Amino acid sequence: MEIILNAGLGIGVLMLLLLLFKRNKNQSDYLFLGWILVVLGQICSYEFSIYQSEIHGLWAILLFSLPLLGAPLLFLYIISLTGKRVTWKTTLLHLGAYFIYVIIFITFQQKENLDLRLIHGYINLFENSPQWMEYYAIPLAISGLVYCIWDLILLKNHSQAIVNLFSFDEKINLKWLHYVVYSYLVLFILASFLVFGATQFQLFPIKNAFALIGICLSVILIAFGFYGFRQTTIFSNFDTQEIFNLYADKNYSEKASYSKSGLTPEKIKSLANQLTEHMEITKPFLDENLSLTRLAEQSEISQSHLSQIINQHFKMNFYDFVNYYRVEEAKLQLSSSEFEHLTLLGIAFDCGFQSKSSFNRYFKKFCETTPSEFKKNTTNKTQPKG
Repeated sequence: MEIILNAGLGIGVLMLLLLLFKRNKNQSDYLFLGWILVVLGQICSYEFSIYQSEIHGLWAILLFSLPLLGAPLLFLYIISLTGKRVTWKTTLLHLGAYFIYVIIFITFQQKENLDLRLIHGYINLFENSPQWMEYYAIPLAISGLVYCIWDLILLKNHSQAIVNLFSFDEKINLKWLHYVVYSYLVLFILASFLVFGATQFQLFPIKNAFALIGICLSVILIAFGFYGFRQTTIFSNFDTQEIFNLYADKNYSEKASYSKSGLTPEKIKSLANQLTEHMEITKPFLDENLSLTRLAEQSEISQSHLSQIINQHFKMNFYDFVNYYRVEEAKLQLSSSEFEHLTLLGIAFDCGFQSKSSFNRYFKKFCETTPSEFKKNTTNKTQPKG
């Protein structure tokens, strides 16, 4: 186990150095950097207190409390990636629990004149310690679970925003972060079980419990670091703050919002015809980076009205609406001899798709067949018999 912990530390330090020397770092990078530092601190505390020596006093308190920093930093990182700027006030608000927890521990230590020690990853209590101190690790577990659930809500809202704002999801879907958060959630549940089982029921040595927690953290650090280093802030080129505020409002009701838009059924039908004409003649869907904001400007329909028309009249979200037209354009090209020189991937890119996977997925969704099968069937129909 010690070898795996050391390997995790080594890779973590390498990621830290790569990020430190990364040019043009943005707010997300600094939050990611902070998360790496916190996780490295946790792994170091486990490795040192398990295999080297005890950690005394203030350092024991500071290192043991680090999970109260790790979970909020991941949360703030997700916020920064999905279009909102994290202020110092917000940062201090979320990280404040760590400092409050540490201050309480330090106050208790001085009042009772105790030398608290971090042994095998866990703070050792004395026999005369108050009974409430037996549950001092619970705030760490609660914090982790609450923030993981909060992270998943953020990512769910982000996924909803994508299909209503963009005609693509490559590089902005943050699916990898879903896996990281779920891993983090499993880790907090596992850690709670291991620590409780080791301390309350002596099911296994506390040393092995924290060694396993450290190994899991190392794996998450490696996976998170690989994707996080490549991730850039998304939505930076789009004016999406209004939409994100809408999704962030827990009282937001799409139906209620549309009822206040002032659009009559006749006006909706008129704007829908205007939008259809624009899509068929101008073909804005050929732009692989087409967004709701950009289409609203081109079609001369307000962004909120455009969203309502697509959702209510066409019964689609923006993502499906645009890709439907891309598939229709692809069908024309696959059926035409003018485009025989293009490969399937070439046609996909020519029609506005950003990847072969999204092209195949949407083609099959709207045509119930793959592009290659469609082209084959079309070719067979046009060939002369006999």
